Amino acid sequence: MNFNRKDLSDDQLRHIYIELLRPRLIEEKMLVLLRQGKIAKWFSGIGQEAIAVGCGLGLDKDEYILPMHRNLGVFTTRQIPLHRLFAQWQGKPGGFTNGRDRSFHFGTQEFKIIGMISHLGPQLGVADGIALGNLLKKNNQVTAVFSGDGGSSEGDFHESLNVAAVWDLPVIFVVENNGYGLSTPSREQFRMKQFIDKGIGYGMEAVQVDGNNILETYRTFKRIAESIRANPRPVLLECLTFRMRGHEEASGTKYVPQELFDEWGKKDPLNNYENFLLKEKIIDEAFIALNRREIKQEIEKNL
Repeated sequence: MNFNRKDLSDDQLRHIYIELLRPRLIEEKMLVLLRQGKIAKWFSGIGQEAIAVGCGLGLDKDEYILPMHRNLGVFTTRQIPLHRLFAQWQGKPGGFTNGRDRSFHFGTQEFKIIGMISHLGPQLGVADGIALGNLLKKNNQVTAVFSGDGGSSEGDFHESLNVAAVWDLPVIFVVENNGYGLSTPSREQFRMKQFIDKGIGYGMEAVQVDGNNILETYRTFKRIAESIRANPRPVLLECLTFRMRGHEEASGTKYVPQELFDEWGKKDPLNNYENFLLKEKIIDEAFIALNRREIKQEIEKNL
């Protein structure tokens, strides 16, 4: 995996590392709590963190993001207090749904996040509505909405992209191409080679990015957002990645060939970025140990 720092300072590169590390360590703790019966379910984004973190860092804080199950990095980069997130997942009163739900099915106007809608396709239409409002208000804001392999086969996906293209709505349609729609391989859902090919049918600009390369995802989100603010229009962004755990923990991964795990395990976004920073002497082992310890302490303090 090649990383191009371009004009990013050492401090910026270290900040990006910490933002990538935080959701990974939170996830590892949540998997422990799941085994202990302290949370009811978990949809793991381990191995896909670079997409959510890149989006959260690439957009402005006052711009809406509509994430999915595995986009914890959106919530952490928006700096939502951990005690509120943990209360949400544990079904406690301090959570965003006051104990009524124990998952990512929640939104927060305070942090400009719209709660996900199962089964994901319908939230693209909501993103269109937000983008239309921004367009009418001429406030030069972008909306980003996530979908996946399965969601892209729903009618809402196609209707939303078509409307956005016809009306030049300022929205980024983020497709996390992780090879599966729940347990169905993508090759059994559609015939096109890649998701960016769908942009052609709607007359829409489409961009493909290595979704496991944090610098590439961050720069791509930032560049597209800046371009859309200046010239309102929709853009389809395909992020190539892989789901290293089940659709959710209860489903397991027996339907996924082991060679895929072996291949994508070498493309882990955190490990590769960490090795790059070590090689460039931007961080050292002491820096890694310190930040791991501090984040773990923050997690334990807020549980």
